[in-house]
Amino acid sequence: MINFNKLDISATSNNLIDPIEIFQTLKINDEQINDLWLGQGDALRQWNDCRSEKDVGIALNTGAGKTLVGLLIAQSLVNELKGKVLYACSSIQLVEQTAEKATGYGFNVSTYSRGRFSNEESFQRCTGPCITTYQALFNGRSIFFNQEISAVIFDDAHTAEQVLRQYFSVQIEKSTFENLFNEIIALFSEYFNKIGKSATISEIREGISTDQLLLVHPSEVLSSRRTLLELIKNEELNTREETMFSWAHIKDRIDLCCLIVSPSRITISPPFLPTSTLSYFGKSVRRVYLSATLVARDGFARTFGRVPKKIVAPKTSEGACERLIIIPSKIDGNSKSLEYAKQVIKNRKALILVPSRTRASEWSDVAEVPPREEVSHHVSKFKSDEGSPKLLLAARYDGLDLPGDTCRLMVIDDLPVGTGSLEHYQLRYLEMNQSFMSTITSRLTQSFGRIFRGLRDYGVVLLTGKRLLDWLFNPKNASMLPIFLQRQLSIGDQLSNQFSDVVSVEEAIDACLNRHADWRNAYDRSMQQDTTMPVNEEKCSNLLTLAESEAKFAESLWNQNFEKAAQSLSKVSELAYKVSEGTSAWHALWIGYALERTGDLESAKELYVKAHGIKKNIPMSPWQDFRNEFENFSPQITNIATQCNSTDDGKVKLPRMINNALLYLSGQGSPNQTDEALRALGQYLGLLSTRPDKEFNTGPDVLWRIEEGPTLCIETKTQKQKSSIYTKEDIGQMHNHVQWVKDNYCSTNVIPLFIGPLVKASNKASFSSDFSVKTLETFVELGKRLIAALTDATQNTLPLMLSDRINEVFSDRKLIYPEVLDTLKFQPLRDI
Repeated sequence: MINFNKLDISATSNNLIDPIEIFQTLKINDEQINDLWLGQGDALRQWNDCRSEKDVGIALNTGAGKTLVGLLIAQSLVNELKGKVLYACSSIQLVEQTAEKATGYGFNVSTYSRGRFSNEESFQRCTGPCITTYQALFNGRSIFFNQEISAVIFDDAHTAEQVLRQYFSVQIEKSTFENLFNEIIALFSEYFNKIGKSATISEIREGISTDQLLLVHPSEVLSSRRTLLELIKNEELNTREETMFSWAHIKDRIDLCCLIVSPSRITISPPFLPTSTLSYFGKSVRRVYLSATLVARDGFARTFGRVPKKIVAPKTSEGACERLIIIPSKIDGNSKSLEYAKQVIKNRKALILVPSRTRASEWSDVAEVPPREEVSHHVSKFKSDEGSPKLLLAARYDGLDLPGDTCRLMVIDDLPVGTGSLEHYQLRYLEMNQSFMSTITSRLTQSFGRIFRGLRDYGVVLLTGKRLLDWLFNPKNASMLPIFLQRQLSIGDQLSNQFSDVVSVEEAIDACLNRHADWRNAYDRSMQQDTTMPVNEEKCSNLLTLAESEAKFAESLWNQNFEKAAQSLSKVSELAYKVSEGTSAWHALWIGYALERTGDLESAKELYVKAHGIKKNIPMSPWQDFRNEFENFSPQITNIATQCNSTDDGKVKLPRMINNALLYLSGQGSPNQTDEALRALGQYLGLLSTRPDKEFNTGPDVLWRIEEGPTLCIETKTQKQKSSIYTKEDIGQMHNHVQWVKDNYCSTNVIPLFIGPLVKASNKASFSSDFSVKTLETFVELGKRLIAALTDATQNTLPLMLSDRINEVFSDRKLIYPEVLDTLKFQPLRDI
């Protein structure tokens, strides 16, 4: 007989929506959970106060109980919305780990991974959240796309960008798709030959070059779209496990993607992530972003196309662990940094993090990177191993916890950049470091947390790699890091200055790991000192504005609203250049492409020329079909000719933007506008003209150079009054920047030039006879001479004769570099 008395008709916890009240009803069987910690309670209360917001970020340090907070919020949203709620993790291992914790906490959850549900009824009936992976959410065939999702909790939200990029990118590996790889190379070989890259594409085809990357111009991808799709169709990418999930996203939008060629793979991926086009980011869905680090707002915009209106970041000491940071290169320079690190860890258990498998080869005599499918197994084995095992991981900066005695020593080797072909291209070839600042900061913060959990944890971190050290100890970069990490870096820097050999390094490590009182007392005292840098709020604001515009562009481009896409980036063009030359060039390329798709070919051509002029690694447009006539001319003449536009009647005319670009040579604008006008003047003169100070936070304001010629190192001092002087600090800065140019461009002939009033230098300053000064008016006149020469050179000139005509006119008017510098008659600073 059915016992109807067993029916439970009383109120249940499924009616509660306050997360703390839900916690109080849980039947917890995890012995480690007695009550909510202060930080957890604060996070839950603050979130509950703004729970109706569509996007909320929550930052809790590693070891501060973030998982319990996330699960309580997930259950709260299930109860309130009576809908399906997803809890996304960065790996299957973390799904299993989170589900195990959920069971211990007393939650009724389901899971979805490897294509299978557990306890699916709970999810479908909306009684509990479903714990799944980012991969299951974002792959192009996700089962969740067609379901009505009410809310998503993104755990470790800082890891999502890499996963999203992976599932919006088709990787055509040469080792797997050799025929298709070769056919695509053959398809674009004529284009690469045309733009002067025949040797590079030949090396890639033959496998001679190991790390070269080439970007196919988006116009060329568009014109070759049908042939490209036919080639891909023959390989059935839609059925191969390696490609089917990403192909589903881009198969109908291949003409809206970048195509990057390397010796080992061809990558097809959108220029900016169109995440906001996914159903999870609709207006009816609530989203909560959990992270162990306070993700910069531009990071949210770049990854998710959304920026949380509310960031919950309760103060907590959990995660503020004790670290001894060691810099082996302090012993006697970078050349032996790896060698010293290897000696130090030889007889110790150690984790080694590197940015790529290429960098991992530097550690091949110590350890090997495990195959991707075996990483979890190797991590588990390493945890339990005793003695001195080594675990070497490439581009794994999160989702890995080795707390306490499982590992007390780690090496972070080199800067964590270039996790995919597109990012690698943007950072290495376009030098877009500033645009990736928050991404790099997040990865570094996560890297430092891999072997630490909780306030009482302790350990040692060795830092190797010049790029890593240069980044960390640049004050503008360091200011983005958590305050306690900034202080630990300061302590490590000071302590490492005392190292004389490997023995002294090992003594310091022993002092930390053996808990010597002298070390602990000195560490505690030093951590009380305020050695931190204030965050550059203006830079953060600029990066956020750019990221939001990029997200809008991505959404509009993906929806093929090309006019709106172009508008999204066009309105931040000046800001893009202020942040980074590479960012400006990248934006110009894609604004141009959006305009091409609207039919505005003239504007598109102008922007393509601008992009290539700013960064030569942005490929030339296939439209510039008079390029083959450049072979007998100097790089300067070639660069000038590529910037001129073809007219409908087959003639050429001035670059359309030249007058606006040189407008602020007058000095009437801001210092930034003046510097940009000087850079543009160098560009239109056909030189390699850049602004290193904006790109690298060091180096001169403006740099003019050309292959096998002198380099003009320009410091703009146009704000100085005629009663001023060039100070000792001005002279010292110029000395430093001249050396920076010599170190970074292998240039032996560097000309130091101040552009400002003709005033003398301080008596306290020492400088050589080649230091010169010239007023801004001289460059205004140079701009007028340039426009007049270009007008005459292009008037009634056919494309085939353009280079000849430019060479003739520029020679007659003494505008050929470096002879043009003689006409400017720089004033030696010593003679003033």
